[in-house]
Amino acid sequence: MARDCRVNDTSGASFRDNGRLLRSARNMILLCFTVMCSFAVLLGSAEAARIVSLYPGHTDNIIALGLGDSIVAVSQNDDLDSAPGASRLPSRVTPEAILALKPDIVFTRSLNERADPNRAIILERAGVAVYTIDPPSWNGFEDYLALLSEILGLDPESAKRRFREIIEGVRDEAAQHDGVRPRVFLEATSKELRTCAPDSWAASLIELAGGVNAASGAKPLRDGSPLASWGVERTIETVKSGLDIYLVQQGAMNAATMEDITRRPWSDALKSVRIEFIPESYLSRPSLLGIEKGSAVLLDMFYGSEKDG
Repeated sequence: MARDCRVNDTSGASFRDNGRLLRSARNMILLCFTVMCSFAVLLGSAEAARIVSLYPGHTDNIIALGLGDSIVAVSQNDDLDSAPGASRLPSRVTPEAILALKPDIVFTRSLNERADPNRAIILERAGVAVYTIDPPSWNGFEDYLALLSEILGLDPESAKRRFREIIEGVRDEAAQHDGVRPRVFLEATSKELRTCAPDSWAASLIELAGGVNAASGAKPLRDGSPLASWGVERTIETVKSGLDIYLVQQGAMNAATMEDITRRPWSDALKSVRIEFIPESYLSRPSLLGIEKGSAVLLDMFYGSEKDG
């Protein structure tokens, strides 16, 4: 009963089932949901499933949906406190190593699959359900949660409702500060000084918490990319035009520290602004846990001084 459902972008993407490309997102969603409901019935209950998650975003959302105890393995890129009892698997993990864990379901993303195209085929032949789902956009997150919930035998409406409640809670908290909206520039990568694309997860979360994206005019590197080029000269101009917070995203894409920033030839331009840091997983990883953690950090960053005063 193994199936490979691939989602390029759950906000309105095409899906492929057993190699057949279906361009109608609506029809494929219905097909995927039917397959997944059948699979959930075969498992008997979501709690009985043994889950391997090869993408941290999927891991976070599975935990947030209450099935963290079902996760038997995660990727080495997952946060250290994610599924503490689960095995840690390298990015190029072999299908044999996964099969040794006796999983029922494997969640992955197309980036992982491209590294080893045969892995999913071998797992499926062994009777393991493999679901390749790429990180969703902000606008596609509800559909993603519904899809994930269906696979896990959970109520999709309950998952979507939780997402909406979290969003409303953050929005209400930000609205309590008399319309104060700090102007924020995000350094997503120090290489070529890239920022976040206007429609990215990071930009959406900053705006949700009450911030104003100072690089809202940035153009994505390519269609669907969360990154956008900005450059040093435009960054200096942005600071001079009136900036409150220079926000540095730290993680796999950007390892810059305060010491690194102060060593930059143009660092004097940042003396008039507040430099802050935030983990990449809090700001750019599409997940319920990411929204909760990231928004809490941003709200404190944007308005903490008001509370203290």
